[in-house]
Amino acid sequence: MKLINADCLEALKLFNDNSIDYVFTSPPYNIKRNKNNKYNKYKYFDDGIDNYLDWSISIIDELLRVTKNHIFWNIQANYYNKKDVFKLFGHYADKIQQNIIWHKTNAAPSSQKYYLTNAVEYIICFTNQKNIKTNQIFLKNHIETPINSKRIKGHSAIMNIEVADYIIKNFTQENEIILDPFMGSGTTGISCLQNNRQFIGIELAQQYFEYAKDRLKKAQNDN
Repeated sequence: MKLINADCLEALKLFNDNSIDYVFTSPPYNIKRNKNNKYNKYKYFDDGIDNYLDWSISIIDELLRVTKNHIFWNIQANYYNKKDVFKLFGHYADKIQQNIIWHKTNAAPSSQKYYLTNAVEYIICFTNQKNIKTNQIFLKNHIETPINSKRIKGHSAIMNIEVADYIIKNFTQENEIILDPFMGSGTTGISCLQNNRQFIGIELAQQYFEYAKDRLKKAQNDN
């Protein structure tokens, strides 16, 4: 296990080509709220990038360079980022081989009557290969879980361990190297430890990095 406290774009530039087996990550959703806003999901991170599309492309391009197999990029298309998210699909039309739908069974209702509730997120599957193969004979590109109720101080967008397990168990093999360039609280790493995969995590915010490091150390001792 290797943990890196750095900007993932800068850290990725130091990785060799094809040095990672798979990526599973959930980047910030760019909801245009700074860390002083009481509604911000991240106390220690300003979730408002000036050019979210270009920023996303720069990181995905690096991930395509360093990853042998597939990149699983979990994102929600919301009011603030939906144009950029949908443009990603067009920009990478020749690199997207599948799109997994994560249906959140207890999603909150829309803030306005008669408007659609956004109860899904996308797990976009980027790859340099022709096909994405699974470990199951038959696997649907759809997963249902509740929204994660777990919270930590200063971070209310914790990845659901069931979603991480769905990717790790169904697409990767034991001892392969899994990278999460937006490690956050370390949920991908927990799944890797529990399923006997190697893990590399990158996290920019020092506070989240320290929390993830402590959480992964405990999981490693318990495993």
